[in-house]
Amino acid sequence: MSTLITEHCTVLEQLKENYEFYQNRDDILHDFYTELTRLQSSDAITFRQEINKVTAILCTNILNLNELILQYFLDYFIQLLKKWSELTYFDDSNEVETFDSISIIFQRHTHRCSNELLVKEISQCLLTIARIGKSMITCQSITAITRVLKVCTGIWNSSGHAFMPVTPLDDSAIKCLCAPYTIEVFAQFNLSVKSDERTPAEDFVLNGLHYHVSWMNRDATQERANELREHLLPSISDLLDTYTTSYKEWSQSSINIITTLTTSFLYSVQLTIVNDIHIDVQQHICDSAIRILFHTETPSMKLKNNCLQYVYMGTSNDKILDHLKSQQLTATMFKILNMYKNEAEIQFNVYRILAAIMTEEDIKRLDDPGAIAKVFLDHLTEIKDLLGWETRIKNLLTSLKILLQHDQIRDEIYEQDGLPLFIYCATLPRYDKIIHQRALENLLIMSFHEKVNKNLKEDTDLMAQVKSMSEDSTEPDVQRAAEGLLWMLTKDETSKDSVDDKSSEHTYDIMISYSHKDKDLCFRLYDRLQKDKFRVWLDRDQMHGTPLEAMSNAIEKSEFVFVCMSDSYKQSGYCKMEAYYALERQCCIIPLIMKAQYRPDGWLGIIVTGRMRIDLPKYGFEDAYDKLMVEIDRNRKEKAKSTIMPYHDSPSALKLAHDLPSMFKPSHETPVQADKKRPKVTYEAKQDHHLPLNIEEWNKDDVHQFFIKQNLTCFLPICERMNGALLLQLYQMCATNSPVMFQSLNNQLAIVESDSKPSTIQIMEYLQFLNDLKIFVPITIEKTETPGGRSALCVIL
Repeated sequence: MSTLITEHCTVLEQLKENYEFYQNRDDILHDFYTELTRLQSSDAITFRQEINKVTAILCTNILNLNELILQYFLDYFIQLLKKWSELTYFDDSNEVETFDSISIIFQRHTHRCSNELLVKEISQCLLTIARIGKSMITCQSITAITRVLKVCTGIWNSSGHAFMPVTPLDDSAIKCLCAPYTIEVFAQFNLSVKSDERTPAEDFVLNGLHYHVSWMNRDATQERANELREHLLPSISDLLDTYTTSYKEWSQSSINIITTLTTSFLYSVQLTIVNDIHIDVQQHICDSAIRILFHTETPSMKLKNNCLQYVYMGTSNDKILDHLKSQQLTATMFKILNMYKNEAEIQFNVYRILAAIMTEEDIKRLDDPGAIAKVFLDHLTEIKDLLGWETRIKNLLTSLKILLQHDQIRDEIYEQDGLPLFIYCATLPRYDKIIHQRALENLLIMSFHEKVNKNLKEDTDLMAQVKSMSEDSTEPDVQRAAEGLLWMLTKDETSKDSVDDKSSEHTYDIMISYSHKDKDLCFRLYDRLQKDKFRVWLDRDQMHGTPLEAMSNAIEKSEFVFVCMSDSYKQSGYCKMEAYYALERQCCIIPLIMKAQYRPDGWLGIIVTGRMRIDLPKYGFEDAYDKLMVEIDRNRKEKAKSTIMPYHDSPSALKLAHDLPSMFKPSHETPVQADKKRPKVTYEAKQDHHLPLNIEEWNKDDVHQFFIKQNLTCFLPICERMNGALLLQLYQMCATNSPVMFQSLNNQLAIVESDSKPSTIQIMEYLQFLNDLKIFVPITIEKTETPGGRSALCVIL
């Protein structure tokens, strides 16, 4: 025993009793240093006793410690760490207690924990824990390891950045967190969530290791993200399950832990990133997250936001998205909106989920479809100039792209001045390539709107920038998006003329139009067709010239176009271009269903209506392939017959005529003379003309003025002799069976206009006709004409 150390410790104990902390007594510290140094080299047992006594009193903050004593403690602590990591266990309880006391001292004097040798030894300790497991985290000294680990993490995290730089402890911390024993610790925590007390093992895993990983460099974490997800996803799911059933009994510290866990997995590990690791668990987590949102007593709003974020991130995985859609969650999401009217972040995340899961039917049932467009556009306007918000801007543009597949929402976005926002995001130099690409793709989809197309063409600055990006961009995805938009804006009006010039010779038998998300199945189909000697074009390896030139040439020179339908196909502006161009070229389109239970709607549903669909998931690849061969053979035989008989005698014409209302059926007794041309009629708008509010009161002139003022004169050749009552009958027929009527009207137009270049009613014009006429239809008729109370536009799509 050291008399000097004992005397000084007695003085310090007296100071402690008098609550006199943080005293400056360098003389005492110097004596401690001198005496401990002497004992360390002469009497090991006494040294361990005395340093335990000194560190126990100094860790209570009685004195302000100087660098001399701190360095001495650091050196000794590193020696103890080395012992611990090498499994050369501490000699007695004095070393165990000293180890703990010095770790407490370093909590205040954190700068000492940045020592390179100290960090190296802590890393070795973590690797030893990962290797040995349970016996290491249940020992008494694990508390000191946890304490110093948190101090080191705090030092690296004090830079003010969102995440730490890469640190020497990253690898060992992840290995430790992914060791088998952590599953036991999570299970132990799951059983003790009612308590505020944590065991040393729980504290080490949840507040030590997890705390470090949650602040790790984002890129470093993503390199190990799969490993973390694979190991910890089921445990996170179990915790959320427990929370949904017993959340009222959870202690505040337990709620804080689950909130922190979900936060770090969202923003660091990205729990529901696009992959199929534990896909069933990911689906279950989304279900649990939705249930938690209905717990109005849940105190943590951050946890609720995390739950919604989980579900939103799940929509980026096709399998999870299919699962969410199968739950028919639209009504549920609107209930959540009403529950959290004053929570802006929750409202925003709900709308992002709705954007991903809503169908055309859901869109048509909305009381105010413009509201969902406004949420995204307002938020994009708010953050577009803020630094550090680039990730949110990317996600906003993605949500808007999904919404743009619905023509009604697309029109709302146009009406609410969304176009300038997309142009801004597409051309602002400081934005990265992903923002430019997504904004250009949104402009591409918008350009199918006639007014948008016209506005973009007239924006000479934009056209010059898009042209420059299509030619000079070093980013392939940006270049492709720019080329697609440029093609939509500059393709001339010769497509109808080129139909007449189509050669009977084909370079390809088949062109496959598909979304790259469905590439695996499409590539399998391509390989099988090649094996069976079909000449097939697919953009995997045949992009000669620019992609758009290759696409248009392939469609023009192919006998068949396979439209490979899925959600991702419908959302893609590129796929929409290909499908529309194939339709304009009057190609033989064969629709293929790529995803189980998928049903095309909206613009895609109209394009493929009346065509035989081959459902690959339903029949299996081999049986579906056999059906595809039968459909190819049937189309070839039908085409062969049509080349040797007049069109009006062909099976296609007879079938179409059979489907037409009697007023539209062509008469075979009085065939149309090919050389007799219908005189050109000029229609003029009357400025002082006002339409009666009830369509049944309209005369022929009212009908003329309606079509002229709505810029729908393409309907007049077949409607010019109609009064309001007859036009109302036509509207009701279209609302009841819109796909057949769309084809019927175009067929009738071709018969009425016998010149060499008949006009056609475009899809957008057809939809506009139904939408614009609806306001003149009496309410009583509107209610009886639409089954299930749906609007006419809902029936169409």
